[in-house]
Formats: sequence, C-alpha cells, structure tokens
Amino acid sequence: MVTTREVSVDDAPTVTHMVAALLAELGAGQVQSGPDTQLVAELLAMKERVYGFLAFTEERPVGVIMLSETAALFARGTFATITELYVVPDQRSSGVAMRLIGAAVGLGTEKGWSQLELAAPRQPMWSRNPGLALYFKAGFAEIGPRLKLPLQSNASPRAQGNPVGRSRLEYRQQRAPSRSSLHRHGGRDGRLEQPTTFSLKSIDQSN
Repeated sequence: MVTTREVSVDDAPTVTHMVAALLAELGAGQVQSGPDTQLVAELLAMKERVYGFLAFTEERPVGVIMLSETAALFARGTFATITELYVVPDQRSSGVAMRLIGAAVGLGTEKGWSQLELAAPRQPMWSRNPGLALYFKAGFAEIGPRLKLPLQSNASPRAQGNPVGRSRLEYRQQRAPSRSSLHRHGGRDGRLEQPTTFSLKSIDQSN
C-alpha cells in the first residue's frame, strides 16, 4: 500500500538522495552536480513557498514530488510548479507517481492554486520519455516551451563560465553568438534552453 505525507526539514537527506537520482537519470549518464543536503534543508524550511510530498510503501520512501508556489496575472492568482517528481525504479508503474500528483492536487485545492505547471526536459529527450503518458493521464496539457536566463548570483561557477563581476546578459551580448549557432547547439552550454511546459488546471474548475 502506498501512502504519502508532506515533507519536513528532517526529510532533507531523503529528498537530496532522490533528487540526485532524478538528475542522474535526466543527465543520461553525464555527470551532474546534485543539490547538497544543507541547501535542500534550507529550501524545505521555506514553508510558504516550497512544498513537497514523500511516498512510502510500508516505511520505505519510494518517491518524492516537490512544488514551488508563485503568482501571475495570467493565472489570476497563485499557482505552483512541479519542480521535481521521482519514483524509485522498482516501484514505477505501480501508482506511486499518481498518488504523489494526487497529493499535490489536494494541496493546491486547499490553498486555492489555479493550476499546476510542469517544466519538462528539452526535446527530443522528453519525446522519448515514457513519463509523458503519465502526465497526460493525470490531466496535464502541453502549453508550450519555456526559456531561462541564468543569473550570476544563482548559477554555479561551472554554469557561469564568465569572469567575476559580469552579468550573464553582459557576457552573452559581448560574445554575440549567431542565430545559426544557437539553433545548431540546441540550447546547451549556457545558451537559452526551451523545456516544454505542461499545465494541469483541474485544481480550480472555474479556470
């Protein structure tokens, strides 16, 4: 039987381990630096902005979902983004992910969120991901790509790749890569990335 409960700061080691496993899978064998336990604990302490649930079979943790609350005019108020969703390999296709999504929907209903959003990995990785069917089954609909501009204050030294004291925008403008170069490299190595965004609006049936 699968049960779920909200995460707490004490769950930081478990959440860290699962998110690291998720990032390793998304990296397809490439080395990625996962979050450290202290950072995870600090984020979990942000109780009015960061939320999450752990799934258990008996007392064993088998999955995690993390969410971040935000607000926007287009959403007519507050909503949340699913930032991480992970289920251990031997428990996949057993309903764990749907229980976690259900817990997130319940929380969103309680808090009055207008919708849940999900930023999926870049294409074509996402198109080959069997998890796509899971989100459609849960009621998500594709709403288009997202872009990001990493800010120096939040980027890792490796991701920054530019001298101290210069913003990424200034650095990017100076380098001025051609449009064809951006298309060729598909958003890697600090260039603009376009993960696909999915939205679940069943939280508030009025939307």
